[in-house]
Amino acid sequence: MKDPVQREALRICLALPVLHFMKQSHSETVRVVDSAPGEFECDALITNTKGVGLAALAADCMPVTFSSSEWVGVAHVGRVGFTKGLATKTVTMMRELGAGKISATIGPSICGRCYEVSPDMYREISHLFPATKTSDEAHSLDLQSGLICELEAVGVLVSNLNICTLENLDYFSFRRDAESARQAGVISL
Repeated sequence: MKDPVQREALRICLALPVLHFMKQSHSETVRVVDSAPGEFECDALITNTKGVGLAALAADCMPVTFSSSEWVGVAHVGRVGFTKGLATKTVTMMRELGAGKISATIGPSICGRCYEVSPDMYREISHLFPATKTSDEAHSLDLQSGLICELEAVGVLVSNLNICTLENLDYFSFRRDAESARQAGVISL
């Protein structure tokens, strides 16, 4: 969904006055935005401005939405963002700005059965983040479980849609097709 026409069509379909997208780079950067236009180089956005939509694009990474009564956020959490604590940083920033109880939803993303990595990467990450461990033979990382564990540890109520982008042909998957489009996780106040 790099096409500005598609992005505008999504904004209109959702009846949002503003819909912000990010220039995602697997960073740990979280930005606070309002209705002012801009190009946001980051992997998480938060706002307390009503009518401002926030979008994260993904095709195997986790699009994660965050919600409180005062603030909302969205993050593009892949393996790199996960290991850098991007989701926790998003929650921390929301709380510093006054968010109360926060809930999160993990959108369609590759599951622990399908996210095979090199044996060395598997050992390193599953050692640092035990909830990502599946089996030493398969060396597939379960980033969804890892993220649930991380967010629950900081008091966030987590809902996982449990949709694997590789297994479910209704969703885009970079692993299935490197030229794949992206789905968008969107949230607004």
